[in-house]
Amino acid sequence: MLLLLAAITFLARQSGLLPDETGAFTAVDGDSLRKDGKDYRLHAIDAPELFQTCWKADGSSYDCGREARDELRRLIRNATVTCQILDTDRYGRSVAECSAGSVNLNDAMVRAGWAIAYTRHGLDHAAAQAEARAARRGIWQGRFQTPEDWRSANRQGVMAGDGAD
Repeated sequence: MLLLLAAITFLARQSGLLPDETGAFTAVDGDSLRKDGKDYRLHAIDAPELFQTCWKADGSSYDCGREARDELRRLIRNATVTCQILDTDRYGRSVAECSAGSVNLNDAMVRAGWAIAYTRHGLDHAAAQAEARAARRGIWQGRFQTPEDWRSANRQGVMAGDGAD
């Protein structure tokens, strides 16, 4: 069934039946937007979950999930956002490359250090991640658990613990 949905989405995208979405969006979290009740997942990036905690270099904790959402909010504030829909994920969200004016939001979130490049979906944001990591921006300022690992641990009722550096 998922394969059929993926094939239909691919064909619709190729034929121009999946139009770009443009307008006022809100940030749901660090890698998701919403417009008119419809959710959009930023392609090839993964940001900390909204209630995820990370650790600064001095060992103090902070709400990195909220910080990531706030950065995406800042990037889209007073901007017209355009999302090029690439696919639909298993949750029914449109997977998209989005921009606010000339700023690619997917890349900007990784470059600011508030999302990691989802390399299994391509290396589009690898350079931005290397830059953020070298400059110790965002989550790279200390320790964190990858969002994927955090989701897995919390689905199993385990507290988020040791992070990646």
